[in-house]
Amino acid sequence: MSMNIQADRGLIRVGGLSHVFHCNHYNAHLQMAVLLGEGIEDGFDPRELLSRGARMVVEYLREKGYSESDLLAEYTACGFGVLRQEDAYHWVAEHSHYGEKTYIHGRPEPSCFFDAGFISGMTGRATREVNCRHAGGGMDRFELGAAVEPLPPFIKNPEAMTDAPARFDFPECAPMSTDVDEQAIIEAVGGMPLIGKPASEGGNGLILAFGVALTIHYADYYNFISYEVYRRMVAIGVPSDMARESFVLAGHVCAFNTLGGIMESDAWDQMIKPMCQDVSDWVHGIVAVVNALGWGVWRVEKIEPGKELVIRIYNSYEGVGFRRLYPPEAGEKQLSFLAMGAVRGIAHLLWKIDIRERPGLNEQLYMQTFNNPKGYWSVEQTHAIAAGDGYDRIVTRAP
Repeated sequence: MSMNIQADRGLIRVGGLSHVFHCNHYNAHLQMAVLLGEGIEDGFDPRELLSRGARMVVEYLREKGYSESDLLAEYTACGFGVLRQEDAYHWVAEHSHYGEKTYIHGRPEPSCFFDAGFISGMTGRATREVNCRHAGGGMDRFELGAAVEPLPPFIKNPEAMTDAPARFDFPECAPMSTDVDEQAIIEAVGGMPLIGKPASEGGNGLILAFGVALTIHYADYYNFISYEVYRRMVAIGVPSDMARESFVLAGHVCAFNTLGGIMESDAWDQMIKPMCQDVSDWVHGIVAVVNALGWGVWRVEKIEPGKELVIRIYNSYEGVGFRRLYPPEAGEKQLSFLAMGAVRGIAHLLWKIDIRERPGLNEQLYMQTFNNPKGYWSVEQTHAIAAGDGYDRIVTRAP
């Protein structure tokens, strides 16, 4: 798999599509947020939507010339696991990110919807999961059904990108500087072996790093499953702030586990921590790491330690992705759910639990302190690429 990191645009390109690094906790919570859409509309099945999103991406790649072997290799390299055809009617996931590393709160059920959609897009046949680790089974197993017609193209508009300004190049804002070398950090992260390896190379198709399991996921998949459910919720009268909350929470969970895991890692201690003189430098350090994850180009506009953090995001995968999927401009601005949760999460990492003290990240700490209503920061998106602005702007403030 050829992965092209375009740091000046905040992009990771694989096979012509934008990819983003995300952890198993984000993937689990985002999937659970989508499943909350059950019953909001007659005939709408969020489980089918989760599979359809994967199928659409794979069908797009097949149109661009991908072979079955190309798709299987990319599935593994992106950290989704290892797929194998068992017989004419069955595939198995010998290893599966969604089967082994994600989770569902509540009743166990087959939940490898992405895998099923990936196989369906690859084979051109309806696919359902008949055995699932989450439901107490062994290896994830999928059964093929009848042939299916290709889905309509899901990309409606071209991908519009902009040039990001240099760090701190905001004349209207207070001057800011740091000794944190962003370019060196981006190059170091880009040089890490964050790729799933096949069994022939001693791997299992999973990417384990920073205490989490990572995927190099399809940005279009994330955007499609998120916005299709969110738009349906708002259409039936669910207040937009309530509809977005579960999606923002997924970003908050991601910040705790992935960004927090990075800041507690040996790699951080060895390379980035020596550059940090104060808490503001920790913000600049983790933002530099984010700029190697395919989330767009993050720029720190303002830091008032313990009180306020403002981040601008150029080419955010959510804003750019919304414009690819829907009409040119949205009628609202607070649509970059991951970014809102992640920016709030960075503030909580530094001013709610103080990650600099390496408290040890676990579910108990998350529930008792990080996600505790006491001292919970507000978050607002004031500018949005989805709404026609040149960048996303996220503001989080202490209560």
